[in-house]
Amino acid sequence: FMAQLPGADAKLIRLNPEWSVENAASTPLEQNLTIQDFRGKRLIITLPGAGGFCNKEFDQVKDNMDKFKAAGADEVIVIVGTDILSNAGRGIPNLFQDPDLEFAKANNLQLDGVRSRYLNRAAIAVDADGNEVARENADLLGCRTVDALVAVAQKAFG
Repeated sequence: FMAQLPGADAKLIRLNPEWSVENAASTPLEQNLTIQDFRGKRLIITLPGAGGFCNKEFDQVKDNMDKFKAAGADEVIVIVGTDILSNAGRGIPNLFQDPDLEFAKANNLQLDGVRSRYLNRAAIAVDADGNEVARENADLLGCRTVDALVAVAQKAFG
């Protein structure tokens, strides 16, 4: 028996990749979506998103999207703890903020004693039925390698 991903119905804010200055009048800057709004096998990578917390992981995810796809992930979803606009333009199609810490609370990703919107670091694989099939938590300050992140998808979907 596999359990449904906790917080899969939490409303997250995504910077709309379709938005531009030219089409600003007709296209919303932000979209409210949930993990359930995505289909297929999903790899969720959470990042505190604050300076000093290994921001190079953003680029590792963006630059190695083909490796995640090859490992079986249909969608890669990055959830950050801090203000999403400070992470705009990183070239990740599914970059979210958890504004009410709803996802963080459901998944024990809150930092005790920290009032701002921080997420502990996790890589969580969810199958097409919404079941959590793998999870790796990481030290807050340690940098994860792309291989470690891809391995979560391989373990779950391989």
